[in-house]
Amino acid sequence: MSEVTRLVYQAETHAPSIVLFLDAVRRSAKNRLPMAANRPSSQSDLVPVPLSADVWGDAIFHRRVTRDELVLSIVSDPQAALICYGLSQLDDETLGFMAGHPSVLSRLYERSGPTFAAFSGSLRVRDNRVVPPGDAGAALLWEAVVGERVARPDRFVSALFELNEGRLAYLYETIGQLDPPRRAFAVGSSIPDAAMRLARFKLLATSGLGSLRDWHSRVRPFARSSYDLGMTFLRLEVHEDGTPVAPASRGFWSRVFGAGDTTDAAPIDAAWLAENVAAADLRQRADRIDQIGFAQRVFADHTGDQADLVLVMRSFPRLRALMLTLERVHLTTAATYAGAVRHVTRLSVLDGRRGYVAQAQLQGCLVLVSRMASVGTLDVPTLARLIERLMATPLVEGVGYGGGIAKWLRDDLYPALPPSKDFEGAVIAGLAGRSTPADAQRVTWEGQQYRLDLAAAERNRLRRVREKQLAPALDLPMQLSDALRLLVSDKVTLDDLQDVATQFSAIAADLPQRSREEEADNVPAGVSPPPLHRDALHKAADELTKAARSKDLKRAPRVAAPLVDVADDLLARNLLSYAYAISLGDPEGTILLADDVSHRHDFGFGLRDGDLRARLVWAVPRQQVAPNVPWHVSGSLLGLDAALSGLALRRVSTDHVLEPPRLTTNTRDTFAASVSLIDPMALHDADRDAIADAIARGRQRALGATDPQRLDALATELSIDGARRRALRWTLAHEPERLLSMISSTELLALGGARPDALHAWGMAAIAANGCLCSRLMAPGAWALLSGHPQLGLAASVLPDLNLRVAVLLKELGLPAPLAKVVLSGAMQDFIDEARPTDDDDWLSLARTARALTRERIEDYVAAATAVGPLMPDARTTPEQVP
Repeated sequence: MSEVTRLVYQAETHAPSIVLFLDAVRRSAKNRLPMAANRPSSQSDLVPVPLSADVWGDAIFHRRVTRDELVLSIVSDPQAALICYGLSQLDDETLGFMAGHPSVLSRLYERSGPTFAAFSGSLRVRDNRVVPPGDAGAALLWEAVVGERVARPDRFVSALFELNEGRLAYLYETIGQLDPPRRAFAVGSSIPDAAMRLARFKLLATSGLGSLRDWHSRVRPFARSSYDLGMTFLRLEVHEDGTPVAPASRGFWSRVFGAGDTTDAAPIDAAWLAENVAAADLRQRADRIDQIGFAQRVFADHTGDQADLVLVMRSFPRLRALMLTLERVHLTTAATYAGAVRHVTRLSVLDGRRGYVAQAQLQGCLVLVSRMASVGTLDVPTLARLIERLMATPLVEGVGYGGGIAKWLRDDLYPALPPSKDFEGAVIAGLAGRSTPADAQRVTWEGQQYRLDLAAAERNRLRRVREKQLAPALDLPMQLSDALRLLVSDKVTLDDLQDVATQFSAIAADLPQRSREEEADNVPAGVSPPPLHRDALHKAADELTKAARSKDLKRAPRVAAPLVDVADDLLARNLLSYAYAISLGDPEGTILLADDVSHRHDFGFGLRDGDLRARLVWAVPRQQVAPNVPWHVSGSLLGLDAALSGLALRRVSTDHVLEPPRLTTNTRDTFAASVSLIDPMALHDADRDAIADAIARGRQRALGATDPQRLDALATELSIDGARRRALRWTLAHEPERLLSMISSTELLALGGARPDALHAWGMAAIAANGCLCSRLMAPGAWALLSGHPQLGLAASVLPDLNLRVAVLLKELGLPAPLAKVVLSGAMQDFIDEARPTDDDDWLSLARTARALTRERIEDYVAAATAVGPLMPDARTTPEQVP
């Protein structure tokens, strides 16, 4: 009953099967046809409905309703259906209170059906007294804002769901769904002055909630406003006593948000968040939630210059990808961030082709070093030094870097890379990570011996992708830049002129030959086509040859000057290709059948709005698909692995016709990004075993709940709502063999005693839920706060069930944990193809689909790993030698 109600009334467009069902019910009700499913007989099922038919007849319909008529009567009446849904969320004692107070039900039916349906889950009545969410002192707060005493539950409940157009009930439910520390923050438990605490809570419940102007619970009761108060509380980091993690002073955040230069040292509280975050427009609200969460994650221990921190946090909305990337590689010094902010601000004055080249160079270098840090080639101190040196690279006014980035690559980055005979090989080795014999784990699979070598597999993949891109080696622009520095130096000789001329001719011969028309078709809006590099190099070679013959060394700088732009352009295009090569996934993918798509990358120089253009340059990138426009990615180069995550998945099986995916685009993107953001080097066998063992313990506890009392105890431990709790009881009584199908793997993990915060490496992409370019394993209870936001694709953020299933099966097969990423690249594609949820919030169907993954399918995905890596053939071992 509750599911039917939610599906019918949560959106304007309903699942076709639900529409047909509703039409059939209404026709039956109109024609007064009996519904066999309601008649208790050996050939029919009973539909569990909260409260008796007599209560429904007295309180809701004001007429006698038989058991046979009850389901039809409820479903065909929208307000009654909503009341039924709200009742289904209540626990037994509260439901008993409702049964004994039909006047309360009648009033809810007449005035507050949608609000009651959406926000009844946290309502608790014990011994004829409302128990509001919060600590022992919270009852006084709620009495003050509701205007009724908790000892008069009939009046309290009616007022709660009627006041402020349901916003007060929304606050009540939101606080009730929070974990204890965040709940303590929301009700101000850490405020020592009782009068101040009451005043602040009143402010939260009145003007703070009144600012939610884009939220209409009576129209769409199960929908939530984007970046609402629940998401704000969930994003906030707090200590166990409810005090917010630093930086948390109101004065600091007022300066960041431009609300005045105040020295107020009081910590932010729930009322402050409602006024300064929830009250903002949608984009500003999202920015401010992300700013606070980012600062708490990265700068909780900051003790340095406050001015640097204010500058960094003010710049976060327009430099989002830069900030998130520096966080991703574990940099936490505000001065490093501030130096980057100042440098990119100076860079932002460049527009058109010069701006495009400069951004591609800077962001391409950041992509390289951040990737090298993530695979262990660079440690954090080395990375910080390299980035500080990069941000210190001088800019030539109106020109760009003028060869400065090439110099940084040569003088700073190259010495930190693994030894190689050329620059291209050194960079590829650095991007793949260091591989040593001690790191290689031996695996026997289908009678063959393999070694698990992540670095070797990635080196092979990068080389193959680079070949498919038809990109010239990085050594060419580096060689050109070195030659230009020689030409403008006072050490150049006549012999050097002829040598450089020969080099220019060789470089021109190695460059792909494209016409101006071909180049013009492959550039983003607002950017002119690149210069004809081959022509410029041939011309320079001729002039240098003439200068050498005439012994005119003074001509060397004049010949070099126009080639500086050519060298910068070649380097920019090469770095763009590298940034994409890192994230494009399978070298045999269809995206590599086209020309080098990296050259279409759009930093936003074609936008007329200056603010939008400034934000897009460093925005988290997104794929763009539009009629008559070539496929491309817009935004920053940083975070491309998340933007291109769908291309990194592998479709292993092609033996059946695929149906259109049921998942929304945003949800599919989150599932795909969850695979791309997994770091296989952070996946350890000990964690794999901990997951498998915890889920096994959780299964045993669930199967051991053979009576309703034990089952209720487990449901309480998992904070399961009333409707699902009753579904569990019904399943235990009628279909006990299906009990485990009602519990997700995440919940089994929690029942088994695992700590989610210790297993983030196995989690899901938290870009939408947490704001970081990272993986997070969220607690099962987070789902309640994140539901109702289909536009944000949050469903996948709290569903790591496929990842957990892969961990369990890898342990059963005796395969190493780092294989999980390549296995998931195939498993996730099949999951996206096959998942058939009824709607965006049908998380249980998704959890069941994930758990249906079999050992046989895993074996198929592992076989793919032996073909493309990271399982590499190892002829040096015999089966007896394999550990």
